[in-house]
Amino acid sequence: MNYKSVLYVIGRIFIILGLLMLLPLFVCVYYNLNGFEEASYASFVIPIILLIITGILLKLFKPKQIRIYAREGFVICGLSWIVISLFGALPFVISGCIPNFIDAFFETASGFTTTGATILKEIHSLPKSILFWRSFTHWIGGMGILSFMIAVVPKSKGNSMYIMKAEVPGPKAGKVTAKISRSARILYIIYFVMTILEVLILFAGGRINGDNIRFYDSVVTAFSTAGTGGFSVLNNSILGYNSSFVEWTVIIFMFLFGVNFNLYFFLLTKNFKSIFKDEEFRAYIIINVMSVLLITFNIASLYNNIETAVRDSFFAVNTVMSTTGFCTADFNLWPTFSKILLVILMFTGCSAGSTGGGIKIARIVLYFKQAVRDFKQMIRPNNVLSVRMNGRLVEDNVMKGVNSYLLAYVIILFLSVILISINGFDTTTSLTSVITCINNVGPGLEMVGPVGNYADFSAFSKIVLIVDMLAGRLELFPILLLFVPNTWKKSK
Repeated sequence: MNYKSVLYVIGRIFIILGLLMLLPLFVCVYYNLNGFEEASYASFVIPIILLIITGILLKLFKPKQIRIYAREGFVICGLSWIVISLFGALPFVISGCIPNFIDAFFETASGFTTTGATILKEIHSLPKSILFWRSFTHWIGGMGILSFMIAVVPKSKGNSMYIMKAEVPGPKAGKVTAKISRSARILYIIYFVMTILEVLILFAGGRINGDNIRFYDSVVTAFSTAGTGGFSVLNNSILGYNSSFVEWTVIIFMFLFGVNFNLYFFLLTKNFKSIFKDEEFRAYIIINVMSVLLITFNIASLYNNIETAVRDSFFAVNTVMSTTGFCTADFNLWPTFSKILLVILMFTGCSAGSTGGGIKIARIVLYFKQAVRDFKQMIRPNNVLSVRMNGRLVEDNVMKGVNSYLLAYVIILFLSVILISINGFDTTTSLTSVITCINNVGPGLEMVGPVGNYADFSAFSKIVLIVDMLAGRLELFPILLLFVPNTWKKSK
């Protein structure tokens, strides 16, 4: 382990987070000067000072040559996400909005991992700057703060690839250009432009339709949609705007942010062939549309008109599949068939290379192809068969990684459910709380349903779920490797 390189890079992350926190501080100043009830400046000034000073001190460990390989990349990724969640909790604690640090840590980890699970029972009355920071953590975590660092502070000699591999969701980290820093920059520009586009559509469309959505609401809603997180500034989420226009806009962007961002680069470069050839994208559309049709058919009798049933179905499927977590209907009240289908979609998630969570459609497709190959091999054992995706041979190391991921995923899921069951809650609550946290979805069923929260969970259970959220966002291994003694052996 090259400790100096690890500390130096984490120092950079601290400084970047401190600078990003200037934005909610500006919101705090603006609303205070305009006479609104707001958080104190100290809520953000103190964390900013601590982050920048700590970052500068860590950068003093700068080695003569920065060497980041696979082990360092995983450690940097795992540690960075833990410490930014710890520092990111300070505004909640200092402002008094969430005085308990474990609760504040849970809320911030949920924000950065874009899970959207909350311990807050009442949201609307909180200071606007705190709610802004809460949603902004989604936007920061959506593409990843390490990817942001690579985009704005490029590194040399290919070291960045190991960090990118550790943070980017999916079975394989892809590049849209030969240079990883340029790839990160292009993807972040696409992410930024799509966020701005949603802000403008929500705000301008809301004015035209006479909807009660202000510019502030448009911004924080876009942050939460882009990061596929689901934190809202209203107690009853998107339903509180009472606008079909807002709901359909959010549905469309939840779907779009669940798509592999590499496909948007192909779209910009007019490489349409690569888009249509993408098997994951086709599977994503088919699963999405089929789920909507099945749920609509199942819940139609509960609604007075079919349009509302279709809209709620589209919203529920996309909020779960993209792992965003917004809600317009309490699907706790839906028939069992619809609830089971939504739980399955919590596992599948959306596309690799998107801002969403879950196992990822790419892995689901690979598992299916691998099963088909193995069945064929059993019938014709002398045939040499391979797994192909998008017309290309899938390398053995990729399949090995996909299978290792599934094994680790199942083990963590079962262990977490056993630990959470100590609370004594009902089986559905215990099971779906873990499923939604490890898949970064947010709402589950029963106590943790769309209108529920995690406030009544014990401190121990919240820590377990925090680990699940971080592990799920980072594809398990960066967090798991922190507990392996060999990881910390000093490099020779």
